[in-house]
Amino acid sequence: MASLHGILLAMKQVLLVALLLLPVVFRGEEPSVKNAVEKALPYLESEGTWWIEKKKCVSCHHTSFFVWAKDLALSAGYDVDPATLKEQREWMIASFLKPVEPNPEVKDSVEATDEINADRNMEGVAQFLFSPSSQFATTEEKDVLLKSITSNQQPNGDWKPGGQLPRQQRPKHETQWTSNQWAQLATKGTPHEPSKPAAISKDRSLAKTTEWYALRLIENPTEKSTELLLTRQQEDGGWAWIDGDSSGPIATGMALLALHRSGTGKLYPDAVKKAKSYLVSTQLETGEWKTISTKDRSESTRVSDFWGTTWALIGLLETNAYTEGQTQ
Repeated sequence: MASLHGILLAMKQVLLVALLLLPVVFRGEEPSVKNAVEKALPYLESEGTWWIEKKKCVSCHHTSFFVWAKDLALSAGYDVDPATLKEQREWMIASFLKPVEPNPEVKDSVEATDEINADRNMEGVAQFLFSPSSQFATTEEKDVLLKSITSNQQPNGDWKPGGQLPRQQRPKHETQWTSNQWAQLATKGTPHEPSKPAAISKDRSLAKTTEWYALRLIENPTEKSTELLLTRQQEDGGWAWIDGDSSGPIATGMALLALHRSGTGKLYPDAVKKAKSYLVSTQLETGEWKTISTKDRSESTRVSDFWGTTWALIGLLETNAYTEGQTQ
């Protein structure tokens, strides 16, 4: 029979091994979404305020997503100043509605006097109208913005991609499709819903970016469109913006948004949880997510990092109800 001393020694060794394994066990658990959001908000506020005050530009890659993410955070109970957010939201809407001014960098620039900024930023307007932030716009403001989208539909049914979208490193036809998708999502079910169909290929073999698959799922939530998006999820839990890339926050946020808005996210909680874990684990200590530019696929920039951070937050916050209790 083993001595008492031997038994105690064996138990001590087992306990030591268990303690050494504890970090491995904890490391496998899903990180805290709450901490990630709290860490990101100061960065978001600093960069978003800088853009508004210094750039004074209601661009398609900044302000709509900035306000969208903050409105989600405020409604979820995070520390967001309602008065500051209200001011930023109203600045954005007013900027959309502001008449286009002559470009001082273009000699003898002449602009149409009846054109507003929204006419040149269709995607930004559509994303705002699709976001929960749109509920704070007046009926008159939304009416003007919706008219701006429908009046800029071209004779062939397409919308001209605005801002920096034509310079993104993806097939030209796919940039066109996603512009059309955003316009149709924003106007669907409204008095300004276009009767003229826009070109959006149903041939998935021609689509290279997660954005197309995400918007397709929102537009047409079927078992097939859900499967097509989920099969693009990578081993680390994220989605790549374009075929052949590594996972990134823009595509992952878009995929989570699609799973939420289509109502299919609650049917695939493991996929949602894995994606959120990917986002939390790739956040930088400074609060943002490093994001490779969609124009120059070799590096990240101040603009792309901000854009990626807004999408990461939108994805985390839109889908949080589906994994509540698992991620908090």
